[in-house]
Amino acid sequence: MIDDVHEPLEQYASHFKTAHVTHTADFFEDLVRRSGVDENANASTVQELRELEKQAAGVGSSNKWWRILRGLTIAAAVLAALYILAQYTWPWLVLPALVLAPAIHVLNRVINDSDARLKALRTVCDEKRAVAWSQMAPLNRLFDWDIVAKLMQKTVPRIAFDAYFSNGRMNELRNSFGWSGNLGDDHSIVFSHSGVLNGNPFILARTLSHWMGSKTYHGSLSISWTEQYRDSQGKWQTRTRHETLRASVERPFPEYENRTFIVYGNEAAPDLVFTRNPSKLSKLEDGMFDKWRKNRAIKKLEAKSRDVGEGKTFTVMANREFDALFDATDRNHEVQFRLLFTPLAQQEMLKLLKDSETGFGDTFVFEKTHMINVVEAGHMRRTDISADPASFHAYELAHARSFFNSYHNDFFKSFYFGMAPLLAIPLYQQHRPHADIYKDTYSHKPCFWEHEAIANYHGEAAFNHPECVTRSILKTAMESEADGSQEVRVTASGFKSVARTAYISVWGGDGRTHQVPVHWDEYFEVSNSARVLVKETAAPGEAASDVATDSYRSAMPAAFAHHGIDAGRAVLRRSILSAVVPG
Repeated sequence: MIDDVHEPLEQYASHFKTAHVTHTADFFEDLVRRSGVDENANASTVQELRELEKQAAGVGSSNKWWRILRGLTIAAAVLAALYILAQYTWPWLVLPALVLAPAIHVLNRVINDSDARLKALRTVCDEKRAVAWSQMAPLNRLFDWDIVAKLMQKTVPRIAFDAYFSNGRMNELRNSFGWSGNLGDDHSIVFSHSGVLNGNPFILARTLSHWMGSKTYHGSLSISWTEQYRDSQGKWQTRTRHETLRASVERPFPEYENRTFIVYGNEAAPDLVFTRNPSKLSKLEDGMFDKWRKNRAIKKLEAKSRDVGEGKTFTVMANREFDALFDATDRNHEVQFRLLFTPLAQQEMLKLLKDSETGFGDTFVFEKTHMINVVEAGHMRRTDISADPASFHAYELAHARSFFNSYHNDFFKSFYFGMAPLLAIPLYQQHRPHADIYKDTYSHKPCFWEHEAIANYHGEAAFNHPECVTRSILKTAMESEADGSQEVRVTASGFKSVARTAYISVWGGDGRTHQVPVHWDEYFEVSNSARVLVKETAAPGEAASDVATDSYRSAMPAAFAHHGIDAGRAVLRRSILSAVVPG
């Protein structure tokens, strides 16, 4: 078993990558064995389905061409009739009908027979697909929210996920590490995982963020005028000139963006504050021009280090390349920075920054504010971190196996290299607090981040204002607790739009000013709220008292009192029971 991870890049390449592939494949095959699904029977059913789908596609294609031929025949009959009408008297109009009517009649019969055959084939396809779904049902029921956590911990034992983000974990981050957890009203938690890395708490979160940006709207106006001119013979002529005038206006526009980041609490270097962003220098190689660019950056750091004015404490490190590529020049505590970034840490961080094959290279923002570290890796924006069991449901075992393996291996690589900048710091793995975060019943309950994630899981449509035309930021506030449940108010804030027209003065070629209309939308904030009941629910065969200390449990159905949500299709996050009730 590998304990601490001091060389994240080499250890991923030499051990973790292949280990996780093996663990993932073995886990899936174990699920298949437990489910009792007959792979050969399912493969046979799917093969029959594919043949039927192929036949249906062929019939559908020929049906399309028969319809086109019928249309052309009817068009030919009409054109022939019009031609005869133009050339001869009306009795001759019966000629196209006598010639083409039988053809149209035959085509109608062919199309009707084709429609019937296509409908029959589609019905048989649906029935065969239903058989495949029934064959896979025992396996689909075994997909659970805890799989990603089990696989992660088996590969990297130092990383352990919580069952869900609890008040206890939130209070630990607040009380022990000084993190408020409040991201503000313009950010909503789409999904989050919490857990520990070497005994220190972390959060993996995906958020929806909002800000007011701007949008440029364009308009145009066509004008014309007449003017006189002399032609080549010296005579006066009149001509008409045309011109399209264009104008634009810039107006406020609501912008939205998903962000994925890791929050990590550690007591090491408790006074240190710094920020670093991805550096273009990390992608440079050893060519003459690239070396010149690096040397230029290093000389700037050296000049900054010599500037010892009031309040300026930056001192360049002996490893100039690390200082240039990591570029945390706003650091406030040189001693603690060096305590954190030992020669080994610098070496491993440089490997991560310069890597272009094993991982993702220099894609991450790293912010340290006292005991809170935030790493936002650009590559994680594309990663689905939810591991929603419903996404693994399939009627074809071969497809389910392929998707399961690819998802979990991609998730592992993305999350591992999101954590890698933290793993590269040995001191972080030497500080392992042993706080008891579950001191009382309140500590076991899901925190407000979890409430927001539950609301977002069920979708903005459940809470949106009727006039909202944009995304909505969902925020929650707990109102009361009773009988083991939490009553939470969800507020959805979005925007309605009102069409406006601005008239912009534009000088035309006719020597006059014209008012060019530019249509734009003005946005007004709207909000709506509803109450949500959140309750921990034991999985079948599990005691309710075990819920808070167990790993992730089986997904439970969600029951909704209104908003027209189909309770049978809404799959609940983890084991939290959510019910939208009248607001």
